[in-house]
Amino acid sequence: MELSGSAFALRLALAVASGGLYSLAYPPLGWGWLVFPALAGLLVALKDLTGSQARAAGFLHGLAAFGTGLSWLYELFGPMSVVLWCVLAAFPALFAQFQGLAASRGMIGWKFAIFTALNWGAWEFVRAELFPLKFPWMTAGLALGPNRMLPWIGVYGAGVVVLLLVALVVGRQWKTAPVAAALLAGSLLAIPKHLLPEGAGSIRVAGVQKESVSLHEFLEATRGLPADIPYVVWPEYAVPYDIRADQADWEAVRQLCRDRGITLTFGTQLHQADGAGWRNIALTVDPTGVRGEHNKVHPVHFFNDGIAGSSALPVETAHGKIGTPVCFDCDYEGVVRRMTAAGAEAFIVPIMDAEAWTARQHDQHAELFRIRACENGRWMFVCATSGVSQVIDPSGQLHGRLGAMTSGILTGSLQRETRLTFYTRFGWLVPWAVLAAAFGCWVLLLRGSIRRKKPEAA
Repeated sequence: MELSGSAFALRLALAVASGGLYSLAYPPLGWGWLVFPALAGLLVALKDLTGSQARAAGFLHGLAAFGTGLSWLYELFGPMSVVLWCVLAAFPALFAQFQGLAASRGMIGWKFAIFTALNWGAWEFVRAELFPLKFPWMTAGLALGPNRMLPWIGVYGAGVVVLLLVALVVGRQWKTAPVAAALLAGSLLAIPKHLLPEGAGSIRVAGVQKESVSLHEFLEATRGLPADIPYVVWPEYAVPYDIRADQADWEAVRQLCRDRGITLTFGTQLHQADGAGWRNIALTVDPTGVRGEHNKVHPVHFFNDGIAGSSALPVETAHGKIGTPVCFDCDYEGVVRRMTAAGAEAFIVPIMDAEAWTARQHDQHAELFRIRACENGRWMFVCATSGVSQVIDPSGQLHGRLGAMTSGILTGSLQRETRLTFYTRFGWLVPWAVLAAAFGCWVLLLRGSIRRKKPEAA
């Protein structure tokens, strides 16, 4: 139905307010519980709206959410960031379009609540993992942080659960909503930290958090580490050239590993022999030489970040099978999961978050690594250029953190794990099932819309 001017203006104001509230669920404030009233506000704003009015409300909600929550994009892209915010806002607009279609077809009650959850989850999954400009930040499940749902259905599945609960409450399904709320509350109970690992299977690791410094500074910082540190990690782009093409620098790194008896993982480049480009890699070296390398699978959009890789395999080291994804690889669910399924027992992750990108960007990015650790049940050591470096346990809880906009050393211990979570085995298929179910609903709704228009045209 079409609302009058003043009534529609109030709905648009509510959509904008709900978008602003949604952004507060993520760092720097990180008030994750606000995702519930924010999404409830959006559903109320969309009630009885169809067509262009529904799309406008959904778009303004998204623009307020992403424009506020991802305001740091302006530091990277300037005025072009407005276009990026609009692209992201198109997904809530599409969600709103199909909400209006479903309501206009008379869908109500718990059926409408289920459709709402599927509709949101599908568009969110497309936006985060499938769209060419895929961007997995600020999803509904991410606002919850590490929780008991992640090892089962992952962050996108958790987002579907959030929307289902919100839709049941907004739809006043009082018989079903309390049950859903109880299940969600149980999933969000505080997860106890794993005990710090000691003895067999544990790995002492040190990360050198420095940005835009020379190889010499990384070498000196590593030489100053305690003698009982057997594994060291430097950030992505620690050596922003093909180190193996520079005989002196390459020998200096190898000699460091021999002198200290360490395994070292660090970010560097691999230039193609035919001059066809270069690859952004995590290179792992020990006293015996190169143990392995990982080619970054997900280069950062709009940056010269090397040729994308395709494989996701762990590296065999003296400390077990170690996954070494590079930075943006951990924003998406696939690389860490595939490495875990291939035998990775722990993760060492070099990343680059430039100081110029602001502390807000650093803190928001840091949350994604906690999600990946919890989904796959693995310890993870993240070493950043200017923060945030972290030691994360298999429940996604922190055992060490070196914050943004600083330099320093982070040390911690990791435990080798071999058990596979349900998510790693099968749960990663949940968002695909959601997408398939939603797609079927979209097709039926669009077909019904076309059939209703034909008599009118006649």
